[in-house]
Amino acid sequence: MGDSKTFFNAKSIAIIGASRNPTKVGHTIFKNLLKSNKKIFPVNPKTEKILNHKSYNDLFEIPYQIDCIVIAIPAKLVPQTLRQAGKRKIKSAIIISAGFSEIGNTKLEQQIKQIAKEENITILGPNSYGLIDPHQKLNTTYFQGDIEPGQIAFISQSGAIGSAILDSQQKLSGFVSIGNSAQLDFSDFIEYYSKDSQTKVITIYLESLKKEKGRNFIETCRKCKKPIIVLKSGKSQAGQKAAQSHTAALASELGIYNGILKQAKCIQVDSIKQLFQLANILTKYPKLKNSTAIITNAGGLGVLTTDYCEKNNIKIPQLKKSTIEKLNKTLPQNWSHNNPIDLVGTALAKDYETTLKIIEKENFDFIIALLTPQQMTQSLLTSKTLAKSKKPIFTCFLGNTQIKKAKEFMNKSEMINFDEPKEMCDTIGKIFNQS
Repeated sequence: MGDSKTFFNAKSIAIIGASRNPTKVGHTIFKNLLKSNKKIFPVNPKTEKILNHKSYNDLFEIPYQIDCIVIAIPAKLVPQTLRQAGKRKIKSAIIISAGFSEIGNTKLEQQIKQIAKEENITILGPNSYGLIDPHQKLNTTYFQGDIEPGQIAFISQSGAIGSAILDSQQKLSGFVSIGNSAQLDFSDFIEYYSKDSQTKVITIYLESLKKEKGRNFIETCRKCKKPIIVLKSGKSQAGQKAAQSHTAALASELGIYNGILKQAKCIQVDSIKQLFQLANILTKYPKLKNSTAIITNAGGLGVLTTDYCEKNNIKIPQLKKSTIEKLNKTLPQNWSHNNPIDLVGTALAKDYETTLKIIEKENFDFIIALLTPQQMTQSLLTSKTLAKSKKPIFTCFLGNTQIKKAKEFMNKSEMINFDEPKEMCDTIGKIFNQS
């Protein structure tokens, strides 16, 4: 089958199709690879130097042992490149080149798969966007940007969606585009990241699994001790057809995939945004349970959030008498005397602070803090107060210009803030609604 570790452990990499032309994929990949601490060799017989590095005519000309090659040349030339790699005893190849089964050219894909087997080469792709290990500064993709080391791994069946995530998600422990997965597929990289000390949560964009891969996918996911969050596309009939033409995998009925993902104990989400919101939650709070106290300065927002909590299996227990008595001593007389704890529109940062100190000692699993900008509201100061919470806390500051600085502070402090309560409860609820 092949071993995914060979890509990450490679000490020397050759880029087949490296280019002097900044608009070419091979130029960007080579430029990205130069940032790593690996030995990098460009291969292009049509030029002598690329970015001041000697360019080699072929793999035989390189006077060093190569561990991995990145292939970015026309599809028809890939088989002979793999044969060369086999003769050079190269262990792994990332095939960026497209033009295989995703356009119906299954014969060529089977050919490279057979060559890889004969030459004992582990292949990623074809039609892959590449992979990234930010902790090693290893980037074999043509994404033009830097990804900071983080704790979330992302495995994508779509290179284009991968590039969008890379552009928006600032921190990752790793990224892999599996492309057509002629050899390695989701399971191989789930297994890799399940053992990776830098990764706390695994996220997946899944269009479809190949027919023979379903059982292995379930078993690999069930063995993994880390949360696996999946965004499954191709849920509509039109989407299934599109998925099949995209990566040449067989899209199946939605019910079958729901069953597979349920057996695999994966958490399904509904959007790209939710995929990473939930990943951030589980990175920060891996053992979250489902009872909450709601603190708000707007009664209506508290009621709305209560409705959304109920729909998402988030429990809102009543306050104990002793808790109410403690709150009575510090809050205005007209507070709600119940959960949600409505501090009313005149609430200042100190009201949130005193409430938080009392509530975080009670038997709630996490806290939801809501805020709307009213005449006396101290949004920035309140956000700084909430950041000190000793319990898991999620915030929803509703508004725009008057809460801008508060949102900026929460983002910088890596607090988990949502734009509106439905989004918040739907996301948190995914943790409790998988059975």
